[in-house]
Parts: sequence; structure tokens; C-alpha cells
Amino acid sequence: MIFSYTAPTIARSSDSFSIYEGQAKIGSIERFFTKQTRNPIYDVNIRAYDDRNQDTYTISQKKIKLLGETKWEILKNDQTIGEAEYPKGLFKAHQVVFSLEGYPIFTFKLKMDGTTVILNDNDEPIGRSERTTNIQHTYEGEVDDHFLQMSLILFYGLVHTFWCSSNLS
Repeated sequence: MIFSYTAPTIARSSDSFSIYEGQAKIGSIERFFTKQTRNPIYDVNIRAYDDRNQDTYTISQKKIKLLGETKWEILKNDQTIGEAEYPKGLFKAHQVVFSLEGYPIFTFKLKMDGTTVILNDNDEPIGRSERTTNIQHTYEGEVDDHFLQMSLILFYGLVHTFWCSSNLS
């Protein structure tokens, strides 16, 4: 599956933006802030609304440590369905490991050229993502259709969490 979306130009914006599959709107995503840090750029919390079935997904930061371990809790309609973490390591490339109930573990990992590879639990590539414009914050990529069995709006929320958290590394 090929995906693409454009987020608000100002990274610290809490403005909602729509997500489309073809011409059909499938939901919206917004970033929210909990003031866990003095600088809001490090406060990465995402809420994704699924227009198809009215589900709300929340990716909420539970632990923030610059240049160290950061953790998120992933909820569906206020029920925990998984977690994500930015592993410890001063010299590790920026990466976020996602673990969701009923799905294999997968990782978004930033490469030296600024693109991202999506890896399955065996560290095999199953997709990619990249920021294609600097002014409009447009992101695009592709992921193996066989891997992507989760809610599409949840997947977009996870992609956006990764890109917003890239300031943590």
C-alpha cells in the first residue's frame, strides 16, 4: 500500500488534519500536548479518529527522556492495545518499536539519508517512509499489504508519532 499525508506546517500545532484513502476521507489526526517537558517539541502525543467505525486511537507519551528511553501507551477507545518505545542508546539511529496486541512487533528506523525503513520483528524491510517536503510537512511511503492488517487510521497515527518523535534523538 502506498500512503501519503500532509501535517500542519508548524510542528508544534495541535490542529487536526484529515487523512484520505484515494478521494475518501477515512479520519483525522491531531497532536496534543501534556506539558511533560518545557519544550513542546519533545511532547509527542497523537490522537487519531477513524471515521469508518468511530474508533479513537490515542498514542500517549508515558515516559520522556531525551537521548534515552521514551515510551508511549497505545489506546483504542481508552483501552490499552499496545505500546511503543524509543530504545536507549546514545549512538542508536532514531527508531520507534511498536508492539500492538494481535500484530507482530515492527520498527520504524531512520536511515542516514533521512528516509525511514519499516522493519518486521525479524529486522526485514516491509516498507519505507520519507518526508517529501520541508515547508508543508508532507510524508509518504509504502508498506507491505500483507503486513498492514490494522486499522488504516491507526497506522497513519503511528507513522505520525514516529516523525514527530524524530526530535527526541
